Amino acid sequence: MKVSKSLAGRILLLSSSFSFFSFAALARVGGGGGRHSGGGGGYHSSGGYGHSYGGGGGGFFLSPSLIVVVIIVLVLYFIFKNKLQPQNNGEPQEGLMPTTPQNAFPEGLTPEKVATSFMELQQAWQRQDLSKVRQWMSDGVYQRFTAQFAMMKKMSQYNRLSNIRIHNIYLADISTDGAYETADVAISFSMDDEFISEKYPSLNESFEGDSDTEYWTFIKRSDAKAATPNDMYSSSQCPNCGAALENKLGEVSRCSSCHTLTNNAAYDWVLSEITQMDDYGGKNQMLQDAGLHEITKNDPLFSVQRVEDIASNVFMQIMEVFGGDNNKKLSRFADKAVADIILQQKATIGNFVFDRLYLNDVTLSGYDTKADKLNLSFTLSATYQRVRTDTKLVLLDRDIAIHHFGIVLSKDLAALRAPEKEVAFSYECASCGAPYDDTTNDTCGYCDAPVVDTARNWVLTDFSWY
Repeated sequence: MKVSKSLAGRILLLSSSFSFFSFAALARVGGGGGRHSGGGGGYHSSGGYGHSYGGGGGGFFLSPSLIVVVIIVLVLYFIFKNKLQPQNNGEPQEGLMPTTPQNAFPEGLTPEKVATSFMELQQAWQRQDLSKVRQWMSDGVYQRFTAQFAMMKKMSQYNRLSNIRIHNIYLADISTDGAYETADVAISFSMDDEFISEKYPSLNESFEGDSDTEYWTFIKRSDAKAATPNDMYSSSQCPNCGAALENKLGEVSRCSSCHTLTNNAAYDWVLSEITQMDDYGGKNQMLQDAGLHEITKNDPLFSVQRVEDIASNVFMQIMEVFGGDNNKKLSRFADKAVADIILQQKATIGNFVFDRLYLNDVTLSGYDTKADKLNLSFTLSATYQRVRTDTKLVLLDRDIAIHHFGIVLSKDLAALRAPEKEVAFSYECASCGAPYDDTTNDTCGYCDAPVVDTARNWVLTDFSWY
């Protein structure tokens, strides 16, 4: 029987319309969100930390007739998949840029540079080694991946990607964000994806011909255009002094010769966020908030994207603590009362490890100025599954699913009346700029300034899950 491609397409569309028909979360860079429910980008949620163990998610029921329909859809899909899907050769393809008019890319950011960042980060993800890409990623993005690597190593896991192909790159949105320009770039791609655990093979998953679109956000200082252009994506030299960058860049992306932070957005476009298509909402309304602009007008380094990056950094470190990391890590950025609440919750939940841990989205959603502080409220969504591995593998959540969180970061209003220092958040002193020898100490080893200090730095003052 011969079926036309248009008919096959309608069959695939029909399959996506069943809200009960779930697909497992994808493991690639940035994750694939929760189990796609097919309706409006929703997710099958298994509840947050406030739920008891084993309470993950509500079940669903398939009638015999629906099961037959699902089987038919799957059979037809696999029969015609090769005809519907172009062949991949593992490299970005020429001629795959948009065929319809698109927004022009801003100066210094090109589709080629975006393609380089996408492909290089896929390779770094597979190797679980960010040293070759660290110079052009923000601290929050770096923390996002290192937290995942830490969990994967505990589970003896790795992710093998192949047949990676970029189908389209286009500028989705560009905006002015304080003294910065922010560009959201849509990347449509396909790949084969294998998530493998040598220690727990029951967790293994594989996907052939996975295709999706992600939104990669890049940020750059608006006044950087007059400077000598740099390309941190194809160069291994310091953008400030020209010295060769060693492959030792880690928590702090610092040149060993001149000590500059290479991922400073004054030098080049910096990858600052990866958002899944289902979570992408376009321009943040806080960018147009006149009250926030007035409060932060004297600080040229303040921007919505930068504080969202700090929130991402903070959140992933909290997740690492929940997953068994050193409790003292909270002393880098958390108010003591909030840190105590987090640790109490950790003790109540007990030991576990994240099978998967993806931060899908972080958004500055509001603010207030109570207690002479600017208190920034963020909403976050993350996808994960918790497991216990004491003697044997025990699933604490029966699905890899999406969960929602809220955090508040606070800083004294008086501190916003002067420019903020360009420092690596939670890794170097906001007072003297010295690197922290021991990032679990609560004071700087050089000037004795407190690490958690709303007079100088953003501090976690609230954490909640839903």
